[in-house]
Amino acid sequence: MAIEQLNGAKNTAGNAKAVEDYLRIVDVRKEFDGFVAVEDTDLSIRKGEIFALLGGSGCGKSTLLRCLGGFEKPTSGKIYLDGQIMNDLPPYERPINMMFQSYALFPHMTVEQNIAFGLKQDGLSKDAIKKRVDEMLALVQLGKLAKRKPHQLSGGQQQRVALARSLAKGPKLLLLDEPMGALDKKLRSQMQLELVNIIETSGVTCVMVTHDQEEAMTMATRIALMDSGRIRQVGTPDEIYESPTSRFAAEFIGSVNMFQGKVDEDMADYVTILSPSLDTAIYVGHGISGYEGQEVSFGVRPEKVSISKEEPDQRYNKARGKIEDIAYFGSHSVFHVRLPSGYKFMANFANQQRWASEGMTWGDEVWVSWGDNEGVVLTS
Repeated sequence: MAIEQLNGAKNTAGNAKAVEDYLRIVDVRKEFDGFVAVEDTDLSIRKGEIFALLGGSGCGKSTLLRCLGGFEKPTSGKIYLDGQIMNDLPPYERPINMMFQSYALFPHMTVEQNIAFGLKQDGLSKDAIKKRVDEMLALVQLGKLAKRKPHQLSGGQQQRVALARSLAKGPKLLLLDEPMGALDKKLRSQMQLELVNIIETSGVTCVMVTHDQEEAMTMATRIALMDSGRIRQVGTPDEIYESPTSRFAAEFIGSVNMFQGKVDEDMADYVTILSPSLDTAIYVGHGISGYEGQEVSFGVRPEKVSISKEEPDQRYNKARGKIEDIAYFGSHSVFHVRLPSGYKFMANFANQQRWASEGMTWGDEVWVSWGDNEGVVLTS
């Protein structure tokens, strides 16, 4: 290979690595008076990605976001953005902008003045500022509202103004702190995809913090699930949901029927598990690299479960019980079936007919069942 070709290949590999590790969080730890809020965290975030830090209150996600923005300094570890170390840079010197949950718009300024504020602070010319403000107004589709003040806007419109202001200076990284927290549920659902479209159109890399699993699943390219200052799992929304790596992950995302049990048979192509909550064994149609007698958890999502009055024609993965509760959600109903062991089993039922629930109701004896590969075996 010619030297020029070799150098070209190296540069291409280097650029690909830079895109893959555009934002690097290396062994970052943050303590407050002996309390560890973020514990030895490592993450690599790709350029152009919308990445979500998801977890409950006090899990460390907001502290990690503040470390990225420069509002908190890590106790140890390093943060790199596009190859540049960020640790000692104050917030105003970082190529990073943060959109707060409250939006923090200036009430006495118009929409266009709010968007222009950071550009004026940077000393841009009037023509350059006007051009950039017009671009941002077009991006968030608020050109007709440019002269209005924040109190004259809806919650969703205020959010778009705050986003436009955050994007106006062309940051390398956009941080979103609970971006939908100030919106009602219906507007939140509408704005999730709208916000994603704006961010993707701008091309900015984004890290968002949320406690709302639906929000993370809808908006993020990948999710880091946090608990007690640690990253428990990183993956795409479908990986996190369908292939959780721990009981915590399985129970935090969505609803799940979780059983404790012991491995009874451990074969290369199948596993059986005995649980005191079920009369029949759980059959899993693949190996798990475990051992007989091993304590495990088995989880199966309610939507993977069938419910019927007739006994299923299968040896394993079924249980009989009595309908104790029915939760109606319009498109589907969730049946809560009490098993003889006392365990309350959840099963989704699609409401394909207007009064589908008339076929099964409170107090009915029913069977719940699931397929050989519909659940997940967890060892932690």
